[in-house]
Amino acid sequence: MVFFATLSATAAGEEKNFVSLFDGSTLSGWTAEMKSQWSVKDGNIVPETVVYGWLRSNELYRDFQLKLEFRTAHDGNSGVFLRSAKEGLPHETGYELQIYDLHPKGFATGSLVNVAVAKKFVTRNGKWHAFDITCQGDHFIIKLDGRKVLDAHDGHSREGYIGLQVNPRKPIGFRHIRIRKL
Repeated sequence: MVFFATLSATAAGEEKNFVSLFDGSTLSGWTAEMKSQWSVKDGNIVPETVVYGWLRSNELYRDFQLKLEFRTAHDGNSGVFLRSAKEGLPHETGYELQIYDLHPKGFATGSLVNVAVAKKFVTRNGKWHAFDITCQGDHFIIKLDGRKVLDAHDGHSREGYIGLQVNPRKPIGFRHIRIRKL
């Protein structure tokens, strides 16, 4: 894990209880859903498809802290699915943590779509951004680049899969995905 080798001693100590969900070179531990296709390029997970879909973790999670980095372009529109079911639409069976600054209903990046609106934060600049997501019981805390953008409660889904969303022709990349069960 090259990523962990580059961390400072303090950061490495904070990361010791986390398990990597992405090894930086394969999609081992993940399953493509809804006819989507994914690949690994330059150590990043990227979609290789022009259809809506998602890449699902093979393991179910209940209470956890999830950290990951994402990068999108000006017209990017994606998300991270939390506690979603295998069957049905992942944003309905679980939660969609939005990655889309221009959402027409105000659920911009950092929001839980149709549940809670996050504080405004611009991410459509082609730079890498970091999510720190805590899901414990009905409580969700979302940090974006170290800043808390959402603190909400909702009991709709208590267990499910982690997922990465792809929308047709919307660029997105994910890396450094790690989780700690609570």
